[in-house]
Amino acid sequence: MKALLNILMAISGIILAGSLPILIAGWLLGEWRWQAYFESIRTTLEGLWPIGEIAFFNYRAGQEIALFPNVSAYIVYSLEILFMALIAAVAVSLVLTVVTMLLAEKVRERVKMALYFLESIPDLLIIMLAQLLVIVFFKQTGILISKIAVAGDDRIYWLPALCLAILPTIQLYRLSMLTFQEEERQMYVELARALGFSKVYIVLVHMFRNAIISVFFQSKKTMWFMLSNLFVLELMFNLPGIMLFLSGNMHPMGFLVAIFSFFLPMFLLYSFGEWFFISRRHKKAVA
Repeated sequence: MKALLNILMAISGIILAGSLPILIAGWLLGEWRWQAYFESIRTTLEGLWPIGEIAFFNYRAGQEIALFPNVSAYIVYSLEILFMALIAAVAVSLVLTVVTMLLAEKVRERVKMALYFLESIPDLLIIMLAQLLVIVFFKQTGILISKIAVAGDDRIYWLPALCLAILPTIQLYRLSMLTFQEEERQMYVELARALGFSKVYIVLVHMFRNAIISVFFQSKKTMWFMLSNLFVLELMFNLPGIMLFLSGNMHPMGFLVAIFSFFLPMFLLYSFGEWFFISRRHKKAVA
């Protein structure tokens, strides 16, 4: 019931937010366009069914394009880049955290100070440096390891996903270290040390399975951070994603479809993860 209530509230909020530009445009002119606002909501909801007939007017092309398969291809491409970057950020940050926790305390503190500095690097600078390095490597070796922009029907994956994952990896790495260090101060760790377990075993077995729950919930913030950088990424690489498409074709129906396309996969992922970790914790408490 809680999950159902959450998704209904989120859907209602997305629908109401989709027509907000009409209200904002009225406020800028000193007008209250409530009637036009609710009319836009009604029109948008009516246009959602049947879903196979949804079409968007492409201002660049000067014609309507269908949601399936045209706009849906933009959505799928953006989601592929986003989840590739998220998986990479989570995996790399956890590996680095485990390795760092095996080091001395002084080294850990230096790593944390370096992470605070690295988090301040602009995402735009990272993208430009990545593209520049690809060009320099190509000029030196004649090998093109990745295209730096999409042209026509081409698709590039690993370089955009890497650029999108770098800052979230640093952020999640720092947060994971704080979580692991908090776990290190718990009584069960002291007991494991007293029993003679090795540091590697304590970190990988005891601390990891408890800290991973906090890391999972912290990755929600990382996901929102990545979403905020996705538009810049698509713009710099000229990716045919939904963010770049909406920037030149913003209207209530397009906004609604785009938000739902990101919201539903993330909601299902984190709802399942929350249920999984809470149920495991409950089973351990009962045992």
